[in-house]
Amino acid sequence: MEQSVSIVIPTFNRANMLPRAIDSALNQTVPCEVIVVDHGSTDHTQDVASSYGDLITYIQRKHDFGPHFCWLDGVLHSSHDLIHLQYDDDWLEQTYIEACLDVMDEKTGFAFSVVRIVKDTDKTESELMFDKWLDASGTYPVKQLERRLLRSLISPGCCLFRREILIDGLYQGRLPLQENEYHGVGPDRFLAFLSALRYEKIGFVKEPLAVFFDHDGSITTDAGRDAEKLKAFRAAYAETVQFYKDLKIIRFIRTIRKIFR
Repeated sequence: MEQSVSIVIPTFNRANMLPRAIDSALNQTVPCEVIVVDHGSTDHTQDVASSYGDLITYIQRKHDFGPHFCWLDGVLHSSHDLIHLQYDDDWLEQTYIEACLDVMDEKTGFAFSVVRIVKDTDKTESELMFDKWLDASGTYPVKQLERRLLRSLISPGCCLFRREILIDGLYQGRLPLQENEYHGVGPDRFLAFLSALRYEKIGFVKEPLAVFFDHDGSITTDAGRDAEKLKAFRAAYAETVQFYKDLKIIRFIRTIRKIFR
């Protein structure tokens, strides 16, 4: 079976966790191009990547200019039109890519799966995310999922995106007009919104095939344990929602102008 998907794994000083993410990408039932992007790591990440030889593409930069530049660097080096952004502390079940491809067609902007969260302390399941959103796997109109998209974050870590969406949506730094910022929060959520603006449908896999690792080093976990950080985290995401709504208004105005030209 030919490769049809690229999996980009951005990483920074997580050499001990990285092999699990790489192995899960290489073990997919659909062969994938695997790209590991290391911006500024000072641990033994390079040794870990080298141990995989030609099985992966390893991109190393001496300086770290933020998470989204690291993501974009990997995307620009990718060979395929469909890309999964894999966090270095998370992993995928073997059929993740195959299941997402099953719910993608030419009118679908992105696909995502139910997420299983594993705790750092005992490695047991703590909860599922998105499992109540829809009754079955399939491809659904954006309008059917839009309200949920506005209320909840769909992490890129459980999504299969189109390459063009990632290139156009991964702003280096903040979104246009964004005032609130927290560790690059904003453009990551915007990827789903940009897909919803350009494509009619969204694919959904009602199986927990993406696994998120809940641990002390996670940005999301860290924010949830500090009131001020959580406030900044939510404010940054709220601006992303507003940006999406503003773009819908602009699209509507452009449509009206075309009618009356």
